[in-house]
Order: sequence, then structure tokens, then C-alpha cells
Amino acid sequence: MIPMRARYIAAPLVGECFANLECKVIDARLVKDYNLFILRPLKAWIHPKNPKTIHRHAYCKLVVHGRTILLKSKMR
Repeated sequence: MIPMRARYIAAPLVGECFANLECKVIDARLVKDYNLFILRPLKAWIHPKNPKTIHRHAYCKLVVHGRTILLKSKMR
């Protein structure tokens, strides 16, 4: 892991990640029951080398770095 200095928080950013978000915890009341924090983003960082990404858009449809791929369903 390559730690990178954050602007607003003490924790480091992860240099290898496509994106990092610096956030402030604004509500921790749901942690005990649901393990849920409410955060406010303070700064977003995007990797400058623009690595390839993959996104699932719908059932059997993927978009890989801007190119759509349709997969055959294996469901009967």
C-alpha cells in the first residue's frame, strides 16, 4: 500500500485506489444497532492515470472502460 497524505483528515489515502474520499462522521447513532455511520464527504480524489474500470449496469450487461459487454445468462 502506498499511503498518500490527505488534505482534511489524519488517515492516509490509498495511492493504488481509483478514488479516495475524505469524509467526516456526522452521525454515529446507528452504529450500535446497524453498524452504520453517516458521513459527509469533504474531498474526492481520483487517480490521475485513469485505470480501467468495470461497472455492472443491468442483468448480464457490463461496461468495461466505456465498452459494453453482454453476457449469456446461465440461468434456466
